[in-house]
Amino acid sequence: MRIEKAIVLKAADPVGPMRLQLLTAASNKLPVVVIDQTADAAAYHVFDVAGVQAALTNVLSATRLSEALELGGQSLREPVSMAEVPAAPPGAPVVDNGRLLGVIASDKPEYPEPTEADLAKAGSDDSAADGRKRGFWRRGARSDG
Repeated sequence: MRIEKAIVLKAADPVGPMRLQLLTAASNKLPVVVIDQTADAAAYHVFDVAGVQAALTNVLSATRLSEALELGGQSLREPVSMAEVPAAPPGAPVVDNGRLLGVIASDKPEYPEPTEADLAKAGSDDSAADGRKRGFWRRGARSDG
C-alpha cells in the first residue's frame, strides 16, 4: 500500500483561506484531512478536494470549517501508525509521533506493460514521408516560395 500526501486543514479555521488552498490543489481527487483538535485527542475526517469544494460553495468566508462541513455528523477516521499500514483500510490517516504523514491510497497506479506492437511502433519513424529521419538538431527544409 502507498501513502498519499494529503491537504491538511484545521476544523477551527475560517473557510475563506481554505478555498484558495483547495482551488490551487493539483487534483480534485487528492485527500483532504480535517483535524478537529479536542481536549483529549485529535479527530480526523477524510474527504476529497471535490467534496470539500462542493460543501463550501455557498458558505460565508468567516464560517468555521467545522460548521461548514458539519463535522459533528461525519464519521471519524482512526489514525494508524507506520507499522499498521499494511493491514489498515484505504483512506485511513497515517500518523507518526503526532504528525500526519498522509492517507493510505485506495490502489496502486497501474502502468501497462509495453506490447510487441508498442515496441515495433517506437522503433519505426513514420514522421518523415520521404524516408529521412528528422533529428532534433537538424533544420527543416526551406522553401524559396
